[in-house]
Amino acid sequence: MEIKNKKIIDNILNKLTSISKKMPNKNSIELVNLNDCLGRKVAEDIYAENDYPEIKISKIEGKLLNINHNINSVEEFKKIENDVSGSLALGENPFILSTENNFSANIGPYMKVGKIGNTVIPIEKYLPWFDAAFLKNSNSELLKEIKVGEGIIEVGVDYKKNDLILKKDDIITNAKKALIRQAGIKEINVYKNIKIAILCVDYEFEELNKNFELEYIQDCMKSWGYKFELIKVKPFNLEFNNNRNFEKTGMTTTFKIYLDEIKKITESFDYIVACGLSNSNYFSRLGLFKQLNFLHKLSSQGENEDISFIGNYFKMMVGSLRSPIQYENITYYNKEGIPISNRRKSYEDRAIISYIPGYILDIIINMQIFIKPTILSRIYGKPFFPNFKIGKLTHDFEVKDDYKYKNKFLWAFSSNYTYSESGELNVKEIPEIKILNIGDERPDQLSFMKYCNCFIPMINNNLVLKKDDYIYYLEI
Repeated sequence: MEIKNKKIIDNILNKLTSISKKMPNKNSIELVNLNDCLGRKVAEDIYAENDYPEIKISKIEGKLLNINHNINSVEEFKKIENDVSGSLALGENPFILSTENNFSANIGPYMKVGKIGNTVIPIEKYLPWFDAAFLKNSNSELLKEIKVGEGIIEVGVDYKKNDLILKKDDIITNAKKALIRQAGIKEINVYKNIKIAILCVDYEFEELNKNFELEYIQDCMKSWGYKFELIKVKPFNLEFNNNRNFEKTGMTTTFKIYLDEIKKITESFDYIVACGLSNSNYFSRLGLFKQLNFLHKLSSQGENEDISFIGNYFKMMVGSLRSPIQYENITYYNKEGIPISNRRKSYEDRAIISYIPGYILDIIINMQIFIKPTILSRIYGKPFFPNFKIGKLTHDFEVKDDYKYKNKFLWAFSSNYTYSESGELNVKEIPEIKILNIGDERPDQLSFMKYCNCFIPMINNNLVLKKDDYIYYLEI
């Protein structure tokens, strides 16, 4: 399958991988209750607190027996007490019986047996013995030896106390949480959750600035399940010409106050999504981080180079060290448990600032392509990528070259179902894509969103896409 925009998608994934490798890892650990551990990253190996199964359980459906030795004769089978299923079903405690004699009882598969029985046989094996013992309908060929312990899953067959359950750096999913619970563990050490802030650097012009971009960022964070704190900071006024008489309106602040506020934010939060003001050299001295020497660039796009995407600018920075660097020596083993290599891993406690200036379309793109994956990389210490999907075009479309940009985005509508003329619903295995013809697109334009639910990254050159071409797209 040839996918027309595979090259640009590979470029995006490679960039995110590079960012993840450069990103500082945090090594702060906290002890949490098992009820609060979902989605957390395990900070140390986890070992079982008990055997599992903790008590014997039945392997099959059939008859539960309590016998002292193997049964090989009808006379031995007759010594088994009549069915005591009623005692099990009606007693206050089904694991306590009033008899210590041999007995039989009906049982289902994977039921807890404990000490009340030691053998389970299928009904097909039980009935010939019953017929021979009590109905005098003997067929010796059907009488198979009943062995003590058959049909039983023994204690500790899955794992024993102190066996390794989860390895360090595993992510706790619903299923893994169930495993931890089963292993008798109530509290675990995990890496601390990151503290997220949304930082807006902008003027306070409510009548002119309705903060669509800022609201969209907050909505994304809420829909992704992240808690965050919203912080607004005014741009600073350099006052480079003291001879000019500026009216102090309170719209800006001094550079010192601005610097102190940004430092405080980087000391208090682990991941900061920064926005506000358009990306323009004219505004570069008004609070776009260019004069903050304590911030160090980790990665960027569109800075001092041709803009990679239409209106798309992205810059990631790291703050100052908040605690001494920690080191850990890690040994890697092969399948036989033999050490094969060693690695020294460093942990740096620094804030990460992802700066995405621009207008609403810029923000939509950057939040999906860069912010969401890098937050996950910050939490889990490994690369994450956007959930690109493959669709098939329903029509021809000409991609026109725009010499200003390396790449561009196409806005589209995707759907994996259609309706026939009779109204019958048809589900498509591969979603169909219709590219919208926006015309002279502006970065603040939202009118076409009533028809749009995805976008398509493309390399910017003259290209005619054909009906039934396969392309990657990303839902919004």
